[in-house]
Amino acid sequence: MKFPDKLQYLRIKKGLTAEELAELTNVTPASISYYENGKRKPHINTLNQLAKVLDVTPEELITETTTE
Repeated sequence: MKFPDKLQYLRIKKGLTAEELAELTNVTPASISYYENGKRKPHINTLNQLAKVLDVTPEELITETTTE
């Protein structure tokens, strides 16, 4: 699973809307949309905030995984 898909999956798993995740990470909802659509990559500080809110490490968030 690539970063955009993983971000969306973890957000939904946590029961958060894109707007709620944006508020918790101090970015705009548009930024969350860009990340989830693969149009942009977050700055390292934002990546750390996303990982913290989603209860994963930054490495887990960005490491591409295979789905079975």
